[in-house]
Amino acid sequence: MGGVMAPEGSLRRWRQKSSDEDALTAVIEFLSAFVLFLVIVSAFLALSQLKLGSNVPDSDRLDEMAIDGLERLTDSKGQVVIRENGNRNVSSATENWHFLSASELLNSDYLPAIGDGNGHIDPVRVSALSNVTEDRLIRGLGLKSWMSLNLTITIIDSSEPDRVGVELFADGSARSYANRGSTATRIMHMGAEDVRVTLEVHDGGRNPSKIQITEIMIDPLNGPPEWVELENPDGFAVNLSGWSLSRPGAFTMLGDGALAGGTRAICTGNGYLQYNPNNAMEIDLGSSGVLGSGIIDSLEVSGGTIVLGWTEPGTANTMTIMEFTWDYTWNIATNNSMTYDLNGSPNSVENWTPMDVGTPGW
Repeated sequence: MGGVMAPEGSLRRWRQKSSDEDALTAVIEFLSAFVLFLVIVSAFLALSQLKLGSNVPDSDRLDEMAIDGLERLTDSKGQVVIRENGNRNVSSATENWHFLSASELLNSDYLPAIGDGNGHIDPVRVSALSNVTEDRLIRGLGLKSWMSLNLTITIIDSSEPDRVGVELFADGSARSYANRGSTATRIMHMGAEDVRVTLEVHDGGRNPSKIQITEIMIDPLNGPPEWVELENPDGFAVNLSGWSLSRPGAFTMLGDGALAGGTRAICTGNGYLQYNPNNAMEIDLGSSGVLGSGIIDSLEVSGGTIVLGWTEPGTANTMTIMEFTWDYTWNIATNNSMTYDLNGSPNSVENWTPMDVGTPGW
């Protein structure tokens, strides 16, 4: 007796169901293979220490520069090669860059790293960052010349509670006008304390260096020179090239060298006779006519003006950074310096305090 044949419609449905199951199986297998592919790619990127980012070349470059710059800053003691008559003296290469002055470093090739050679931060080298200009740090860390940076070193853990939060160093260009920037941070030991080192690089341009007049001796007694005290309130050193002092009828550039961060310099009419109790940096302007010495007075108690200026390299345009004007109503006494309190207008007598003999360099 022959078998019973299935109706044609049932056979068609069975074939459709079988086809759908095959398609679903194929989709599942494809998704499983794709997930496996993503897992393999992720593992490869992790092993290669790569990150999926914005795929914007400038941003990627800044990320790379921030990370590499921070490693160079913290992984070694640094190195310096002295330049003599413009030539590199390779035999002078040493790790002791932190023993050189701001002016010596300005004329050297160096990497101002702050490590101690044992994976920790060296506090002496951190302090020596005040002798480094922002431009030289950028070059030393191998950053691009168009980049700017901001560096902050902060204590985040200490056995002394009042030390927590202390900024050991903080300076650099603000990111206010930057289109792109990148920040790298590293936590390291410094003795028994933990510090956070944060390096930011960006394309916002460099902030102008700051120098200000803080004290002036207009009428010294019995022959000592006239003098003007300048202060660099920043953390980084300031290259003095381009800076100037002038009065009506006389103008002079301050010359080469650099003024360390947080220190003061004495511009004097006679370096041999200058009172300098704190061994501050001296800039002798005796031959310029801006400041006098002995019986030669360039400044008068009855009135005058001193201008601190800065000329951008490659231009003849001198910008006035600070202008100080006084007159006979100030009643400036002989051998009394005038100390600026750094508040309000420098042309108001209320913002200046007379000091007997003066405190140049303090």
